[in-house]
Amino acid sequence: MSSYFTSDVHLRLDRPERDQRFASWVESLGNDDSLTIVGDLCDFWFAARQYQTGLKSCQGLRALADFRIRGGQLTIMPGNHDGWLGPFYENEVGARFAPEPLEVEAFGLRIHLRHGHTLGGHPVWKGWMESRSFLTAFRSLPSQLATTFDHRLERRNEKNRELDDMRQLAAYRRYVDSCAGRADLVLIGHIHRSFEDAGSAPRLMIPGGWFGQSSFVKVDSSGAALVVEPAPSSLTC
Repeated sequence: MSSYFTSDVHLRLDRPERDQRFASWVESLGNDDSLTIVGDLCDFWFAARQYQTGLKSCQGLRALADFRIRGGQLTIMPGNHDGWLGPFYENEVGARFAPEPLEVEAFGLRIHLRHGHTLGGHPVWKGWMESRSFLTAFRSLPSQLATTFDHRLERRNEKNRELDDMRQLAAYRRYVDSCAGRADLVLIGHIHRSFEDAGSAPRLMIPGGWFGQSSFVKVDSSGAALVVEPAPSSLTC
């Protein structure tokens, strides 16, 4: 029996490799394991334009539903991309949808969980993209226009990722300091680069995103470990 934590999978039907890789990982979990997804299980593209398909088209979501049927404990927290999908996660996947911050105890460790986008360092204009009005408007865009917007957003994020991550990480460190004395481990998502600061008190772990890698935190009787596995498609000879 183990407790697993991951974040920022960003499932969407037009990214099948990531979907299949995540599904395979979920299928490897034991029936008595627990899994907490610390925000952004699904991408805003799925939340706006694809969630109506339910489970039939998404292997990752089907694997999560099967994990629950097998007896696994599943908790999903809201991220900045999928904050409005709570009823969908509960009704279709069978998950518990839990607001942040979430505090759990696993194998004697007090674990404090946040997605992280509200802790500071997040561009103000991105807050509008988290609103229901944005998702409604984006859902009605013609496919070509929506795709153009999506590609421009991806390019902007990649261009500014290092600076954005540094800004967010500084905010995370301040937040970790505020958790001193009431948590042993602070686990935060949103940043897509995996990171661990074992020297901080409490200890900080950022699982990172599932872009070109599979990343998660495993907690068992031996303690907490950050696991990062390169995606097969990203390996070179």
